[in-house]
Amino acid sequence: MSMRKFRWSRVYESSEEELLGLLSSRKITAKRIAAHADAEPTDQTAKGSLCIWCAEGSLTVRTESTSTPMQPGDALTIEAGASYSLQPGISGYVYYLSR
Repeated sequence: MSMRKFRWSRVYESSEEELLGLLSSRKITAKRIAAHADAEPTDQTAKGSLCIWCAEGSLTVRTESTSTPMQPGDALTIEAGASYSLQPGISGYVYYLSR
């Protein structure tokens, strides 16, 4: 398995501020990444294991065999060496990336 999805929030309408508080309390350093709805999908390969923390909007993470939708409150771990792409949802996305 190259990906595992989980919820970082128990609240359906999670906020970016809530995520920042969670990351800070867990001492997780993460980079903020945003894209508009019309952005092209980004194809990438995970150089090390990583975690995508969805903060706003929505996105779909695709691998060779799986499409996983994400919304605020969702997070996804990706194993090192896995190839994946990120497709923005209808309102774009904001996510935080930790390694």
